[in-house]
Amino acid sequence: MSAAGWQRVSAVLGLACAVLLYRDCTRPPSARATERTDEHARADARARGASSDGDASDDDRRRRERRAARGGDAEAPDEDLPDEERPAWSITAPAWVMWLAPQPGEPLLDYRDRIVPLAQAAVAPHRARVARGLDDFASRAGLDGRQRAELDAAVEEAASAIGDRVLGAALGGELSPSTFKPTTGVALARDVLDTVDRANRRFEATLREDQRAALATHPFDVADYLLFATRWEDMIGAF
Repeated sequence: MSAAGWQRVSAVLGLACAVLLYRDCTRPPSARATERTDEHARADARARGASSDGDASDDDRRRRERRAARGGDAEAPDEDLPDEERPAWSITAPAWVMWLAPQPGEPLLDYRDRIVPLAQAAVAPHRARVARGLDDFASRAGLDGRQRAELDAAVEEAASAIGDRVLGAALGGELSPSTFKPTTGVALARDVLDTVDRANRRFEATLREDQRAALATHPFDVADYLLFATRWEDMIGAF
């Protein structure tokens, strides 16, 4: 696979991981898990009382030892939960990561206004980078006005299609944390990648053989340019 292909795959996997992390962090605990937590709390209270009297059971003593090994304040895991109720993994996200996610009761527009300036600041250096890359490639390959116009049209069309697809998935419930499945993410990622590939092939169709050879050895990439040059914030009404 080419370097550009790996970049696209990495971007999709990063998106899927972020969605799964958000789902895992926002999913309410199951009734069975809540019941187990209450049982452990009651067992801890009995263990503390038994310890003061010197007659704690072996099970309570082992439970206290496990908690002490984890730092003393950690809750005991739901080791007895059936497989279908166990999480696929255990992730403890730092507080700043959770701050980036929508907060309970936060209106969507307020969340947008809070996050968009941060995203713009993070993306700004990359937007400048891809613009410089395009100018350098255009100079080296001798792109004419028609070819640059075709690139802009291909990128604009792809960005619009991707925005419509993702927005439709969000409004249609495909990305709801409570119902999201990895296969849904795979289908969405496949549609996005197909759209990017069409934009790349549309641009390459305008190039001469020598220009294609120059593109193959130049850092400029249509997918990279589409990702960072597109003002996605305008599509969600940031301004």
